[in-house]
Amino acid sequence: LLEEACARAGQPLTLRRQDGYDHSYFFIATFIEDHLRWHATRLG
Repeated sequence: LLEEACARAGQPLTLRRQDGYDHSYFFIATFIEDHLRWHATRLG
């Protein structure tokens, strides 16, 4: 649903699906560094 909503709104989206992962600590730990770096570049 998020992907469809972004497409309708013209909002760019980078959607990362990882087979075999849920929203556990281990999933979050695999991308938290990228996520924090993304925010850091925008908060500047």
